[in-house]
Amino acid sequence: MTENPPRHLLLATDLSARCDRAQDRALDLARAWKAKLTIVHALDVVSMTGTTSTILAAARRRASSHLDREFADVGDIAWDIDIREGEPADVILAVARERNCDMIVTGIAGNDALGHMLVGGTTASVVRQAGLPVLVVKKRVRQAYRRIVVASDLSEASTGALEMGALLFPPAHITLFHAFDMPFRGFLDDKDGSERGRANLARKDAKAFVASHLPDAGNDVGIHVAHGDPAPLLAEFAIKEDIDLLLAGTYGRTGLLGALIGSVAEALLEEVECDVMIVPGRGVRSDG
Repeated sequence: MTENPPRHLLLATDLSARCDRAQDRALDLARAWKAKLTIVHALDVVSMTGTTSTILAAARRRASSHLDREFADVGDIAWDIDIREGEPADVILAVARERNCDMIVTGIAGNDALGHMLVGGTTASVVRQAGLPVLVVKKRVRQAYRRIVVASDLSEASTGALEMGALLFPPAHITLFHAFDMPFRGFLDDKDGSERGRANLARKDAKAFVASHLPDAGNDVGIHVAHGDPAPLLAEFAIKEDIDLLLAGTYGRTGLLGALIGSVAEALLEEVECDVMIVPGRGVRSDG
């Protein structure tokens, strides 16, 4: 993982009303990290009725005019706009690669293809092919991220999310969340006692994991372990603890990718109230 914050952010927007949340967060992060910002909008020809060159040209002018107005007063960071025809996911990935972007920032609201793409199965394709973090913004920006939870299966592949959380948001309080499984729990005589024992072991392993990868953190990183399916447990934890941001790595030992990409990812992104950042695991390469 890089030891420096991102220097080039990509903001993907469908121009819907709630996209101002992702826009505000992207601007906030760009200022904090002194990063360049590229704003991307896709003209999805497939979703347009009776598409002609005239209609496309008009759509491009409207989008360009809208974005120019939105960013006209932003003079403290470098930004540019890229409007292209094509399927939204393809456009996002193409611009991210061509511009050497370090992170994708987007929202989940909207009625067009881009909005639906970001809570559907194509999210898996974006994460795998982009090979860089994807931040999905849900909350209005009140302040910098202060309370962060990092989901981890304690594998080497999942260290990126923990390290990135500490690197990018040093003032924030970080909690490592680890969901453990208990095979054959139904056959155990002392289910409660066995679960307590397994929880204690999981907590010990989680502390060792943090100490190994964030040796300077000491006891500053909180530890939370729970038995069960990580997605609903994370959703409940985020609400209870008033979490601002959830970071999750992919391609971990226990298939955390499977818990975050696909149908469960859709449920997580739709139900969890906080922002979500999906971080590619170590060794993940772009398919392109």
